[in-house]
Amino acid sequence: MFSILIPTYNNIEYLKICLDSIKKNSKFDHQIIVHVNEGKDRTIEYLNEKNIEYTFSEKNIGMSSALNTASTLAKFDYILISHDDFYY
Repeated sequence: MFSILIPTYNNIEYLKICLDSIKKNSKFDHQIIVHVNEGKDRTIEYLNEKNIEYTFSEKNIGMSSALNTASTLAKFDYILISHDDFYY
């Protein structure tokens, strides 16, 4: 029952590992929201294929702005901030 915010900046291979580890190892209800900075590495296509929510900016807006943008989609009161290269 928490929203996980993950900003990413053209780091699709690590993002895939991060997302897979959350799905594999979490037993709790959660919402994943990725903020895509640029996305020149097919990140948006991947997120659409996996049906993962995301926000987008055409340029790198930095971590704080990316997290604030992603948080607008949060459905839960509790928020977890992650990096795209974390493994859970």
